Amino acid sequence: MNADFTDGPIEWLTLLFKVIQRRDRVKRHIRLRVKPFHQSKERMPLVRTGLLATSVAILGMRVTILACKFGLAIFVGRYLDLSSLGVFGLCAGVVAVGPSLVGMGMVHLIVRDAVTLTLAELIDLLRHYWSFVTIVYALALTISFPVTHFLNGSSIWSLVISITLLEHFGNDVFQLLSNLQKPLLANISAFIRGALWVLVYTPLAIWYPELRSMTALLCFWLAGSIVALALFFWTTRLWPWTATSLTAVDPQRIFSTIRKGFVIYLSDLGFVASQYIDRYLVSFFLGLELTGIYFLYWSAANAVSTFVSIAVLQIQRPILIKAHHHGGDSEHQKLMMPFLGTTLLSTIALGAATGLAFYLVLPYLKQPAIENFLLAFWLIMAGMAVRNVADFGAMALFTARRDGVMTLTNLASVTGLIVAQSLCLPLMGLNGAGTAMIITFGAITIWRGALLYDPTPSKSPALG
Repeated sequence: MNADFTDGPIEWLTLLFKVIQRRDRVKRHIRLRVKPFHQSKERMPLVRTGLLATSVAILGMRVTILACKFGLAIFVGRYLDLSSLGVFGLCAGVVAVGPSLVGMGMVHLIVRDAVTLTLAELIDLLRHYWSFVTIVYALALTISFPVTHFLNGSSIWSLVISITLLEHFGNDVFQLLSNLQKPLLANISAFIRGALWVLVYTPLAIWYPELRSMTALLCFWLAGSIVALALFFWTTRLWPWTATSLTAVDPQRIFSTIRKGFVIYLSDLGFVASQYIDRYLVSFFLGLELTGIYFLYWSAANAVSTFVSIAVLQIQRPILIKAHHHGGDSEHQKLMMPFLGTTLLSTIALGAATGLAFYLVLPYLKQPAIENFLLAFWLIMAGMAVRNVADFGAMALFTARRDGVMTLTNLASVTGLIVAQSLCLPLMGLNGAGTAMIITFGAITIWRGALLYDPTPSKSPALG
């Protein structure tokens, strides 16, 4: 920055203004350099205390959610009957599969990029995506009324579709807040959807027998989902929702996002189907009552799987995304083995504790049939444990942007599970359910491990 005496007054004023700007930047730089040092001496213990309190709160909420889900299955089996428990398991499967079927893979693209977007850009993507989702569920809900009327079907399916819509939004919110590194708010929302309404419903249903019906249970579930979604919009009320929503929705943007996320959509369908298809196969081969027993066993095993997914994998996911973004495959692979070890230890410890808890509650179920298939219980627990390891491999492929091979493994897992269940269930009865899971997810784990350490990932099979 130079000026000589031949420059005019405008040039000299410009030069003086730049000098003042540079001096202010230097002062701000000094303050920014000094402030962290000051905080490290006096405020760091407060920061650590806050992080510890947050971690403890999240752990408490997650344990409560798992206990409530398991407890709700026990409640239905105890106060209704095993066939009703089977119906509840099938309804829960619809609620779980619906978001993946309707979402078309869009949410995974949005939340993966959320860490690099402005709030306005993020809200605009969510607005288009949620508009599409709402239209699809509105059509499904409209069709459900005449169909159930003319076919003399149960009215609970309209409730199930409504719950699926709100749980769809709730799942999106959880993933979004987790990737934005707001785990406390994400888990509060999950707590309301997964535990709070159960804590309200079950005591009331015990005291008032007229509430012991599938319709009443689903109404309380719907209320919990509404409250959780309202909480999200309240806490983000300062986001530029209105300003970003002034323009009309562009269908081309929606279709463009669907095209970009189609591979992930196939992957998500394969992942979710492999988790919930088995209860429908059990119902087909073994009947509704054994489906109820299977769902109770699965609920216990899934409590472990859910806790590991939310408390371990969801925390690891944004870290792996950033590691790959900044350091590529080498930095990503450095974190995988320690993270896998955490996943394994968590699965083993929680599985043992859950198995013990299940034995303790068996006498209170007053359902002798449940005690006749305890080998099937442990096989299902083992199958879900192997699945946890396989799920870690899927997450690692996703965070490394290996969407093509992740999709292939997910589609292979659901195909393999359908074949294995179809062979094992008629031959081994309920024991075949867990056996099929061990075989299928054991093979998938080995395959994903080989893909993750493939030195030439560009030559790996891909769909896009």
